[in-house]
Amino acid sequence: MRTISNTLVTALLLAIAGNTLAASSVDLTVKGSITPSACTPSLANGGVVDFGKISAKDLKPDWPTYLPKQYLQMTVTCEAETFIAIAAKDNREGSDSYNDYLTFGLGLINGSEKLGFLSISPTNTSVDGRYARTIGSRDDGKTWEAEASFMDDGLTAFAESGTFIPVQIRQLTTDLLIQPAIAPSKDLTLNKEEAIDGSVTLTVHYL
Repeated sequence: MRTISNTLVTALLLAIAGNTLAASSVDLTVKGSITPSACTPSLANGGVVDFGKISAKDLKPDWPTYLPKQYLQMTVTCEAETFIAIAAKDNREGSDSYNDYLTFGLGLINGSEKLGFLSISPTNTSVDGRYARTIGSRDDGKTWEAEASFMDDGLTAFAESGTFIPVQIRQLTTDLLIQPAIAPSKDLTLNKEEAIDGSVTLTVHYL
């Protein structure tokens, strides 16, 4: 029995050594495609939403203070019908006081205090003159689900009512509902004027 056992161990070791030698190289594959049509996004008012000056005395001490909603029209025009989504990127990463994938930061004050958060929700959306619903993906377009707002580092596309399949777009028009909120004032040192400093980049992502 000892002789048989040693033989099996030797055979196993040789098999492992053989597999190690066989894995000394690996292939890297580069994939993708070139789309013949380009899509151009645009925002009304140069993409700027201004909430003016807000008195620190009007802020709630223990709860977020929601500012009045504002709307900003966004259009995307494509040279031909194209499958696209919108990718949103928070340019104030790490300053979102709500800390959620559906919200974006409003900047830091005093170097470390998170001023608040904002959400961006497409409303009254039409694709080539037809109503479209908002859908979202957090896995680069592999799966889609109903999602009413843009997601930080996610994809937002548009679908027909009752479906979760992105439609081809030639002309997209939507009103972006901008909803900011200031963090509870007890968490903020507001002894001087502070700027509301939200910034989000919206990029056309070809599917």
